[in-house]
Amino acid sequence: MTLWVVLGVAGAVVAGSVGWVAWRDRERVSSAEDGRAARAALGDQHRYEAGRHVSQSTVVQWGQHE
Repeated sequence: MTLWVVLGVAGAVVAGSVGWVAWRDRERVSSAEDGRAARAALGDQHRYEAGRHVSQSTVVQWGQHE
Protein backbone atom coordinates (compact mmCIF):
# COMPACT_ATOMS: atom_id res chain seq x y z
CA MET A 1 0.00 0.00 0.00
CA THR A 2 2.80 2.41 0.90
CA LEU A 3 4.52 1.71 -2.42
CA TRP A 4 1.39 2.70 -4.37
CA VAL A 5 1.01 5.92 -2.38
CA VAL A 6 4.65 6.85 -2.99
CA LEU A 7 4.34 6.06 -6.71
CA GLY A 8 1.11 8.03 -6.92
CA VAL A 9 2.64 11.07 -5.25
CA ALA A 10 5.74 10.85 -7.46
CA GLY A 11 3.55 10.57 -10.57
CA ALA A 12 1.48 13.56 -9.47
CA VAL A 13 4.63 15.63 -8.91
CA VAL A 14 6.04 14.68 -12.32
CA ALA A 15 2.74 15.37 -14.08
CA GLY A 16 2.37 18.70 -12.28
CA SER A 17 5.92 19.71 -13.18
CA VAL A 18 5.44 18.84 -16.84
CA GLY A 19 2.13 20.67 -16.91
CA TRP A 20 3.56 23.76 -15.26
CA VAL A 21 6.55 23.91 -17.65
CA ALA A 22 4.24 23.48 -20.66
CA TRP A 23 1.96 26.26 -19.38
CA ARG A 24 4.93 28.56 -18.66
CA ASP A 25 6.50 28.01 -22.11
CA ARG A 26 3.17 28.60 -23.85
CA GLU A 27 3.85 32.35 -23.60
CA ARG A 28 7.25 31.97 -25.27
CA VAL A 29 5.84 30.63 -28.53
CA SER A 30 6.39 33.27 -31.17
CA SER A 31 3.53 34.57 -33.23
CA ALA A 32 3.45 35.74 -36.83
CA GLU A 33 3.82 39.33 -35.64
CA ASP A 34 7.09 38.48 -33.89
CA GLY A 35 8.52 37.13 -37.14
CA ARG A 36 7.51 40.24 -39.07
CA ALA A 37 8.97 42.49 -36.39
CA ALA A 38 12.24 40.56 -36.41
CA ARG A 39 12.50 40.79 -40.21
CA ALA A 40 11.72 44.51 -40.11
CA ALA A 41 14.37 45.08 -37.45
CA LEU A 42 16.91 43.10 -39.45
CA GLY A 43 16.12 45.16 -42.56
CA ASP A 44 16.54 48.38 -40.58
CA GLN A 45 19.88 47.13 -39.28
CA HIS A 46 21.12 46.27 -42.77
CA ARG A 47 20.08 49.68 -44.13
CA TYR A 48 21.81 51.45 -41.24
CA GLU A 49 25.00 49.45 -41.72
CA ALA A 50 24.98 50.06 -45.47
CA GLY A 51 24.54 53.80 -44.95
CA ARG A 52 27.30 53.86 -42.37
CA HIS A 53 29.59 51.96 -44.72
CA VAL A 54 28.94 54.44 -47.53
CA SER A 55 29.54 57.46 -45.29
CA GLN A 56 32.78 56.01 -43.94
CA SER A 57 34.10 55.15 -47.38
CA THR A 58 33.29 58.69 -48.55
CA VAL A 59 35.31 60.15 -45.66
CA VAL A 60 38.24 57.87 -46.47
CA GLN A 61 38.12 58.86 -50.16
CA TRP A 62 38.06 62.57 -49.32
CA GLY A 63 41.07 62.15 -47.05
CA GLN A 64 43.22 60.51 -49.70
CA HIS A 65 45.72 62.55 -51.68
CA GLU A 66 45.65 62.12 -55.42
